[in-house]
Amino acid sequence: MRWLRRPRADSGVTLIEVLVSMGLFALIGSLLLGMALSTDSVTASTRTRAGITEETRTAMERLTRELRQSAGIEAVTLPGPSSSMALTFWTDFDGDGVRDTAATDPEVLTYCWSPATLQLTLGSTTDCDTARPVLAATVASVELELDSSEWAYDANGDGTTTWLELDQKGAPVGNQNNQPDGTELLHIDLVGVTIAVRDGSGEQTYHTQIDLRNRS
Repeated sequence: MRWLRRPRADSGVTLIEVLVSMGLFALIGSLLLGMALSTDSVTASTRTRAGITEETRTAMERLTRELRQSAGIEAVTLPGPSSSMALTFWTDFDGDGVRDTAATDPEVLTYCWSPATLQLTLGSTTDCDTARPVLAATVASVELELDSSEWAYDANGDGTTTWLELDQKGAPVGNQNNQPDGTELLHIDLVGVTIAVRDGSGEQTYHTQIDLRNRS
């Protein structure tokens, strides 16, 4: 009579099996942690970008509203790689025909941008050093387009009359000094503003086109 040997009962796991299990758990844990950190980083970046977009949109809407209601541009300094931008205009908010320059509720406004500070600021005087930031975000660049709807002065016939064409026209339209000032500013009624705002490692560009409806 043959006796069948009963299989030995499993008394536990080997050290190798324990080490393999620990390695697998560590690998899976690392992958899950990496995914969680990546998701958190993307969420924070998206939240920051959304905040910058909303802040910039609000600032651009304010600039558009104030400039559209203004009587026209009084002074402007075009921005450059190493030069600041300044845009001064008067908006008669209370309709009394008087220029109110009180610091508490000014009507003569100056928007400034400096390549040194990379800030867009707003002040009640032409002194940009005393102006306050209107954006917390870093403004990498600002571009201004100063055009006129008086197509009779469109020298190159491209359908757009720029401040430079007005300036080069000479008296009584321009003064031929290659600066947007004096008499040519009286003819400017279309203003384009483009700003590039940094959000982390990238930039977002915003543009607005403003029709100076109340230009005197």
